[in-house]
Amino acid sequence: MPPADPRNPAPERDPYEADEADEIEGAPGVPPNDLDSLRKRADVPGLLTLAKACRAGTVPGGRDMKRCLEAYHAAAELGSAEAEYAVALFYMNGGTVVPQDLKEGTMRLRSAAEKGSVPAKVYLGNLYELGIHYKADAEKADVWYRNAARGAQVDSQPGSEEWDRALADLGCARHVVALTRLPEIEEDEKSRLLARAKAHGHGLRIREDASEADRATFVDALVGAERSAMTGTPPPVAVDLEPRQRKDTSPETKQAKQKAEERSKSQPPPKPLDPAAKAAAEKAERIEKRKSAERSVRVRAALGAFGYALLFALAGVGAGYAATLGARELVAHGHVLPLVGTRTRLVFPIVLGVIGVLPAWLVYKLGAVLKSLVVGAVGGGIGWVAWGTGQAVFHSDRPLQALVFGLVGFLAGLLALGLLGGAKQPRTSTRLR
Repeated sequence: MPPADPRNPAPERDPYEADEADEIEGAPGVPPNDLDSLRKRADVPGLLTLAKACRAGTVPGGRDMKRCLEAYHAAAELGSAEAEYAVALFYMNGGTVVPQDLKEGTMRLRSAAEKGSVPAKVYLGNLYELGIHYKADAEKADVWYRNAARGAQVDSQPGSEEWDRALADLGCARHVVALTRLPEIEEDEKSRLLARAKAHGHGLRIREDASEADRATFVDALVGAERSAMTGTPPPVAVDLEPRQRKDTSPETKQAKQKAEERSKSQPPPKPLDPAAKAAAEKAERIEKRKSAERSVRVRAALGAFGYALLFALAGVGAGYAATLGARELVAHGHVLPLVGTRTRLVFPIVLGVIGVLPAWLVYKLGAVLKSLVVGAVGGGIGWVAWGTGQAVFHSDRPLQALVFGLVGFLAGLLALGLLGGAKQPRTSTRLR
């Protein structure tokens, strides 16, 4: 058989169609166990035939679901929507071959739907309709149902009885429910439609650990419809997606409940507060909330002000360094600087004070800035003395070390005093009453 073109695969089929065995028995092609050869030749029809033969048990050695999944995987990689949908069913249902993985399964369902698989589109619509894996969303379900109808070339008018029958025949859960409620539908037809819905996500069992809470795995509307097919009673209208509540009847739980009930009975009921005490409690609560809000505003203002002060200091350091270099260049060419003459080392602290220190008054209260200057002076003195001891020499220039210590002390003082309320409050902030 010539190699198949991956771009033009064979017509897609539902992997769970009832007449699949006939297709397997009459399928031509390579030996059904030659998976590697089929993959190398990119023979999509051959891979699909092999997968179905492995599931039906017509290959040497009998039924082999692991090899079936491998063949579907290979065909899906070559672009087969039918194979992608079959792989998705493996993960959606779980079993001995692969554990149930709804995330992987729904991802492959979407991939199969994008490749044109009508059953995958129906399955996704049912997941949204019934709230399985996804949050229940009737609008998204309707989008997938309409997409499936276009793929199946349903030309009936949406909302008509012909439309409901066509989509129910595809397995769309919403339309199956609507159709099975009609009294004129025969019981055999109801059973057939319910089987179609179950093949496309209805009744999907969610396999969970025993430690997890119980989850609703069957949708009451379709279960009711299934019962109505046997009893002739009309199914329920609403779809209940709430999980079942599991009662804990262990002896420990019963004893704990009994003890709690005994304590509640033995303790007298709390006395109601008199109006004065209630008003006092409410006032205390309001005061505490106001204090908490004020602390929050104060901390934000302090951190914001310190950020500005740090920017001012960095700008002052940069400007002082640049001004010092310029002053040295002017003095080297015989110029005399105003105020400092030829003493260029005074340029740096002057520029730093003007650009890096004075603007702190813009974001801090005057008292906080003055106290921080005192802290900075103490820090500068510590740096000067530490240099003189010879044990803490961080820079060869003693005045520069003292200046650095002073700047660090000034900034530390601003941060501490700002947290204590020394920072100016933004004008846009509102005070709590």
